[in-house]
Amino acid sequence: MSDQVLILAYLRPSRCAAVHAALRALGVGWSESRVAGHGNAAGGHAVEHTRFEVVVDKDQAEQCQTAIAEAAHTGAAGDGLITIVPLFSVQRVRDQRPL
Repeated sequence: MSDQVLILAYLRPSRCAAVHAALRALGVGWSESRVAGHGNAAGGHAVEHTRFEVVVDKDQAEQCQTAIAEAAHTGAAGDGLITIVPLFSVQRVRDQRPL
């Protein structure tokens, strides 16, 4: 089992700049993509969100989750969702080295 976790955050696109700044301040990298989903606040309509994928050591997970949540928060329905998933294995493709 890896000592790393995957943080998945589904957030308002309008909050991306603030989330970018928060993640940069922590010195972590991320991937992001545009997604559409049907959450509880959607009222049956597809809602556009940005999905952030962040891999960090377990001991950084809470700090990273808090930074994302604070940067993305507006207080309105549809602010988003953050999940943390344990990773079984992580390997860098370039040199085939486990991380």
